[in-house]
Parts: sequence; structure tokens; C-alpha cells
Amino acid sequence: MEQDLFSGFSNTTKEDWLRQATADLKGRGEAQNLGNKLWDTLSLQPLYALEDLAHPVQQRRFHAVSEFPGMPPRLWTNVVTVLPNDTNADLLLALENGAEGLVLPLHGTEDLQELLDGVMPEYISIYLLPLGNPVSALRLFQDWVERSAVDPALIQGGILWSPSDLVFDHKQELGLGVELLEELLELTEGYSLFKAFCIKTSRYSESGSHPLDALTFVLGELVEILDRVSAAPSLVFDKLFLETAVGDHHFGEVARQLAFRQLVQQLAQLYKVQVMEQELHLFCQTSHWSQSILDVHTNMIRQTYEALSAVLGGANVLWIKPLDEENASVRERRVARNVSTVLKEEAYLDKVQDPAAGSYFLENLVVDLVKESQTALTQLEQEGGWWIACQSGKLQARVKIHRAKIQGELLDKARVKVGANAYAAPSSLTYNKPFSPFKEAAKELKPTRATYLVESLTLDSQ
Repeated sequence: MEQDLFSGFSNTTKEDWLRQATADLKGRGEAQNLGNKLWDTLSLQPLYALEDLAHPVQQRRFHAVSEFPGMPPRLWTNVVTVLPNDTNADLLLALENGAEGLVLPLHGTEDLQELLDGVMPEYISIYLLPLGNPVSALRLFQDWVERSAVDPALIQGGILWSPSDLVFDHKQELGLGVELLEELLELTEGYSLFKAFCIKTSRYSESGSHPLDALTFVLGELVEILDRVSAAPSLVFDKLFLETAVGDHHFGEVARQLAFRQLVQQLAQLYKVQVMEQELHLFCQTSHWSQSILDVHTNMIRQTYEALSAVLGGANVLWIKPLDEENASVRERRVARNVSTVLKEEAYLDKVQDPAAGSYFLENLVVDLVKESQTALTQLEQEGGWWIACQSGKLQARVKIHRAKIQGELLDKARVKVGANAYAAPSSLTYNKPFSPFKEAAKELKPTRATYLVESLTLDSQ
């Protein structure tokens, strides 16, 4: 028997709520004026209600339904980095204790037979991180797969590489990157679950870009690749995955990941390619930009809520990294690896397909983010496109202007970063290593930290 619990309450509208909120202010203003701006750009209302929804809410699906019975409705893969000093025993221990995939940095000359002995690639995801030529790294990996006698169609993962890596990291023409991409597309033909390349918002956001600019630039980059590559657009969309670094504005980042997926889906339609939402693969890493060397333990907290934002935003892969990963302690790496497990086993986020669905605030925020990004992308294309902006240095300058603004506000304490410019940690909790000055050429984009200027001033004074 169902009981109506709300029949005794009258229906209220958004105007009713605003009117009551204004009365509660007792002459100190209007409730309608209590909104603010997200990232100093998007206007946020003080209250969202059902009537603000432009369309009926539909639960999103971020991946296909699992073929295995009893699996939860929400799945994501927890990956860890294989560091230079890691042994085979270290990898197996990580995979036995929460890791579900590996990020494998490769020059193309490593002995994978020894390093990956006992690893069964058909049951985990492997993401290659090329440290040189991506084709060499892929060929080495494929040789190991062949020696392991595993069906290539069962290999899951991808290559954490974009044609733009050659532009920013090696000062090469984009055309060379596109040529390498075409070779990667051909080499991965039999690897139906393995992605050949990614488009990286982290390239921009980790360098201090405005979060919306990061979306715009990566979409412009994808348009440039699609217009240059000889492969069919359908193959390009089938073989790409989306990579992003999740920042520290919780709701903004949840909406940004949701908008990213939607924008790429819409771009595919412009190229006459129909892509289902669950077919777009979203690889999320925690942010380097948001962390600080002045307080190691607060960074662990940031990793956790950034991982939460990633999961709510539709992450298919979660890469949680300590700030100084290569020199991280066993404890720091273990904590980072366990964050995903806590989100599943204790927060139960894998028990709901789309926990953010139906939030009046988030649903409207995604719509606004999509519209803003579409407008910005149209303007970028009218000005000649992503490549012209890169060659002229306008793109890099826009990133650096926003970086300087944020770093300056933190230095002046107009913006708070706990453990850095407020509630300072004792010196025993800072990273015990020399402070590295930041260097970057005019047209380069290098990862840095929002607190870099604060760190420089603080450590120089000690």
C-alpha cells in the first residue's frame, strides 16, 4: 500500500521560495541578487527549481552494461603509475590490492617480459605513456601482447598521447603528429578495445588555463586533427578517448566533465558520426595545478574530492597521483590507490548509475557550460582555428594571463589555498627537496601550480 506523504503541503514555485528568502533577509536585499559567478565567468542563480530545467532529466550512461552478472551499475577503472624503480613484485602487489589498471611510461626499449611477468592484460586496463616516439612504445607493447598469447581484441586501455604533444613538448609541426596518429590508427586496427590517442584538457588546465578555455582549446585541437587526418572521422572518434585533469571546484568540475562528453558527442555529429554517450571513454586524473608543496597532507584531501568530482562527472578511468609521484613514499602511493576503493566500497558510488542526475543546479550548469564552450569554439574557428592560435602564440598567452591572475590572487591572499597562503602547515610537512624554479619558453605550456608564487616567497624566506 502506497501512502501519499505530501498531500497536506501546498505546491510551491520558485517565486514562492525567492519571496520567502527575501523576507528572511529582513530588508538587507533581494534573494534574486544573491547569485555569484563560477570561475568569474558563468552567472549562478541563488536558487534552482524544477521550472529551470530546459528539458526532462534523463539518466546518463557512462559505459555499456557489463556482460558479467552481479556487477554494479557504475564502473570505473582505478589505475596506478609504473614508476622507474618499480619491480615486477611491486606491480603485482598493487594489482592485488586495489589497482585495476596500469599507466605504463615507455621509451620503447624496456624489457616488458620481466617487468610484466605474471600480469594478465586481458583482465586489466593498460595505458601507455610514451616517453619518446609513440609508435615505438606501441610496437614494444604489441610484441609483449603477442608473446603473452593474448587475443588483441581483449586488450583494454589506450595511448596517453596526442598529436599536439609534438607541438608543445618537441616544438614540431602538427602535421608530423598527424602522421604518427595515422600510423597508430593502423597499428591498433585489431585492438578493438584499445584507444590509439587522446585529446587532453590537462595540457591547458595544468598550465593554469581557465577551465572553460581548456575545453575550448581541446575541442579546437580535435577539429584540427579531424580536418588533417586521412582516416575517416568515424575511425578517429572510435579510436580516441577523452583525458582531463579534475580541478578543485567540486560542482564546476562535475559539470565540466559532463559537458566535455556532451560537446565531443555534438562535434561528432557535425562530422556525420553518431556516437553514443557510453561509447566516449573519459580518463580523469587528479590535478597537479591545485596541489602545493607546502602541505603534503592537504594534498591527499584534494586528491579525494577531485576523485569524487571525476566519478560524479562520468569518469571511466581514475588516475589519482601524489604531487611528486616519482619520489612519493609507499604510504602516499597506497593512500592514492585506496581513494577509488573507498569511493566504491564505503561511499557506494558504484551502486548508482548517475548520482548527479536530476540536480536542478548541475543540469542547468551543464547546459550553460556547453553553450559557453560552443560560442568560444565558434569564435576560435572564425579567428583561424586552433593551429593558427598556437603558431601566433595567442593561445599560450591566454593561458598564461589566467595563470598569472590566479597565482597573483593567491600571493595577495585575495584567494585562499589552505595550507599554502592560509592555515600554514609546519615546515616538517613540506616536501623535503630543493625548490625548482619554473621555466617555460614563450610558446610552451608547462604544468605548474597555482601556489607557485606563494611557495617561492615562503621557501625563499626560510
